[in-house]
Formats: sequence, C-alpha cells, structure tokens
Amino acid sequence: MVSAFLKKLAEILAPCPVQIATGKQHPKEIYYNEKYPKEDIVYYGRFVPTTTNAVKIDVRDFFNEYNSEVRKIVESLKLGRMSDDEKALECLLWVVKNIKYVGDSDKGHKDFWQFAFETLFYKTGDCEDGAILLANMLLSAGVSYWKVRLSVGDVTGGAHGYLTYYCEVSDKWVVLDWCYQMNKKKISDRLDYKDEGNYLGVWFSWNQKYAFSTGLNDKAKKILAGKNK
Repeated sequence: MVSAFLKKLAEILAPCPVQIATGKQHPKEIYYNEKYPKEDIVYYGRFVPTTTNAVKIDVRDFFNEYNSEVRKIVESLKLGRMSDDEKALECLLWVVKNIKYVGDSDKGHKDFWQFAFETLFYKTGDCEDGAILLANMLLSAGVSYWKVRLSVGDVTGGAHGYLTYYCEVSDKWVVLDWCYQMNKKKISDRLDYKDEGNYLGVWFSWNQKYAFSTGLNDKAKKILAGKNK
C-alpha cells in the first residue's frame, strides 16, 4: 500500500524535479573546476545608454537560471522525466529551431553579447548569444552548473563562442553548437570535444561559478572589448 502511494507521488512530482542539496560535490565537479587556472573575466562591449561609457560585466553574469522567460520555454518542453543528456539535446534543438542567426554587424554592432532574455525577445543572435541562451536553458532544466561551460576560442574559419556539456554516462565533454557545424546527434554519440577537429583552441571559458583562462591573448581581449569585427 505504501509503495503504491510512493509510486503515485513520484509520478506527480516527476515533471518538476527538485535538486536536493547534499553538501557533497561530485568528484568530477571538483576535478574540472580545478583543472584550469581561474580568472575574473570581464566583458565590456556594452555601453550605458546615451553615453560612450562601457559597462563592465563579469562573464558569469550572463548566467541567470531563474529568469522567468527562460523558465517558461523550458517548462513548455516537458523535460521533467528526461535524463540530463536528453534535456541537453532537446534544449539545443529548441534553440536551433527558434533562434535565427544574425551577425552583430547586421545589427550595427561589432561584438555585442546578448543576455538570454534579450535573445528570446529578438529571436535572433549570433554564436555566443545562442550559446548563452542554451546554457541558461540547461540550468533552468536542472542540469548541474559544472556540466555546462561556455567557451570562446578559435575554430576553423575564425573566432567563435559555443557551449560544451559534460556527458556523465560517457565521461566526456561534447560540443553543443547551435550554429557552427550544428548536428542533431544523441549526446552519447558525439565526439569527445578534444577530437573535434574544427575546434582549435579555447581562449577562455566559464560556468556559472567560475571563469577559466591560461592567459588572454589579443584576440580574446578584442572580443571582450566588443571590438572583434
């Protein structure tokens, strides 16, 4: 009788999973948060309205898992019973289907980073805009912050911003790219990030808590200053 009640209760609660804080960190969370040097990284390609004064924005501020507009999109996907890998793929496919790639130069900017809610409002964005939106969707869906990392670096063809995701089942990081060489493969079927031949090097990366860099080169500094194009 009790087991039947618990089963019914689980069915009711499944669409709205709650992450219970245990106080313990996943060993991989500790490993990957300590693997690369940490650094406070600031983007200053946006300006105070009617002025030429740059707004300094810590790159981690582009994460906001509690944004109501992002949450509404995630809730509409009904991801509750899915694994993290399934959630990641569904969110990627939503961004691909609903966000149109429009370069910053077409909007009169050089390198302008949009917050997730802005990309949802415009329904357009370039590489990092879609990646930032996707990252926020994953966190809103309940994926642990350390498994979601935004990266900026070299790819074949130039500079690029994209998302990497840790596939726990296969113990590998994979690229979830909504606009550059996008594919719809299952997460576990994707190449390990290190084996992706067109992703050539990371200048800096970050998750919700930490930013990482082995040293910002001139290209990275131009992007952070909003002067890449």
